[in-house]
Amino acid sequence: MAKPKPRHITLDGQPMVALTPREYAALLTMRRQVGALGSRLRVVRETLRATSDLLSALVAALEAEHPPGRGAAPETGRPVTVLLASAPELLVRAHRAAGKARDQTGRRRRR
Repeated sequence: MAKPKPRHITLDGQPMVALTPREYAALLTMRRQVGALGSRLRVVRETLRATSDLLSALVAALEAEHPPGRGAAPETGRPVTVLLASAPELLVRAHRAAGKARDQTGRRRRR
């Protein structure tokens, strides 16, 4: 499909672009889609931060339980078992934020 050329007009000395009702409706639809994607991106970003925080805390707790040197283990904020207990819920949130699951062929499954 050929890209439509915008129709430039001047109204009261102001340059403008004229749209047909169909083009205007398509523009509004695209704006709604972009807004929805922005909202979804914020959810994914929040989930990614929470996952990153969990992994950082888990690494710190594992290093504290099994220090690489012979020195005493440093104190950590939360034990590994508490961190691991919160992981399944966080993974469910991550999968939900990532969107629909893919089937074996890589295509998206319908809900």
